[in-house]
Amino acid sequence: MTPEIEKIKFLYRQTFTADGANKVLEDLEARCNYRASSYVAGDAHATAFEEGKRAVILHIYNMMKEE
Repeated sequence: MTPEIEKIKFLYRQTFTADGANKVLEDLEARCNYRASSYVAGDAHATAFEEGKRAVILHIYNMMKEE
């Protein structure tokens, strides 16, 4: 992993472990379909949109992982 990516990952961890960050993550989880299906019956575009929202919270959690 490059030093730049390591620095960005550090900044994600710093941001999302700060005071109040847990509430922000809970809000994002609810808004971004983290624990719910992103499928919208009969509407491929809406499903893609909802899956895009879900990708945001997944990216945040992936960036917070220490590897």
